Amino acid sequence: KAGLKRFGEDPRAAEFLTVHDLSESVLNSRQHEVTKETIARNRHAMKLFLAAIGKHTLVAEIKPIHFDQFRNVRFEAMQKLYQKRGWTWSEDKVKRGLNKDIENIRTVFRLAVKKSLIPPHYLPKIEKLKVDRRRLPSFLNKQEVTSMGAQLSGETALAFWMIRYTGARRSEIARKFLGDERGLKWKDIDWTRNTIRLYAKKKERLVPMHPKLRELLLARKVEIAEQAQPEAHVISLVRDTLSDYFARARAQAGINKAGAVHILRHSAATTMLESGANIREVQDFLGHSTIAVTEIYTHVVQEKLESAVLRAFE
Repeated sequence: KAGLKRFGEDPRAAEFLTVHDLSESVLNSRQHEVTKETIARNRHAMKLFLAAIGKHTLVAEIKPIHFDQFRNVRFEAMQKLYQKRGWTWSEDKVKRGLNKDIENIRTVFRLAVKKSLIPPHYLPKIEKLKVDRRRLPSFLNKQEVTSMGAQLSGETALAFWMIRYTGARRSEIARKFLGDERGLKWKDIDWTRNTIRLYAKKKERLVPMHPKLRELLLARKVEIAEQAQPEAHVISLVRDTLSDYFARARAQAGINKAGAVHILRHSAATTMLESGANIREVQDFLGHSTIAVTEIYTHVVQEKLESAVLRAFE
């Protein structure tokens, strides 16, 4: 800290500071401030940025054109990747990925100012790409849900039906890494009140426990016996492993739709609306802070209604 302070107090130092050195100084100083995952995201974005503009570029020389250069390089790289993998091109999806990188780069520069590595007027103006924010989420119909669920067994099947019946986020039921204390624990299941406590994004919500889900959870509890301690995780698999299992099950079921885990949350919301739930009930069910986020699902249901009308009155 003393070294960083001396470095920041020298008015000439910033003039000769490269973007690479700035990035390393900021990220090394953050090691005890944020999670390893956050630092990894910051570092990856800065690595991509440096690859596009040059490792030895001085911070004092950074101009908007450098960010245009970064966006162009990344856009071309993603086009080649999509062609190589045979993926269907999605410009909005690519732009959203670029915007995440830009946000991580912006974070590093802002922290450099906060830590007195560079003066405020060195902070570059970074604009994000415009994307369509009204995109409709992918979802599974009831037959697809059943087909995909049939490909899973044991703990993965339990996680699958848990998301289906609660609309849970992946982060609400599974840990990010081994040793992580987050994720659903047995103490979060209230057998008396028939509810499940879900916690993510610093928000807590209680959802009803569907009879079929209760049956699955009881069977799992009997199966693992003494391992079902209050502080033990209901799902021991980490999030990425869960995603891999779900993606494989989706492919085996012959479902060609984007999303492996979160698509189940979208599907649960859509099913709720189709079954007669009002928008406020779905908002509470999903744990959205504002109803504007939930309203995207009403467009999905509306599109299905319009399609049904067209089929009925040819």
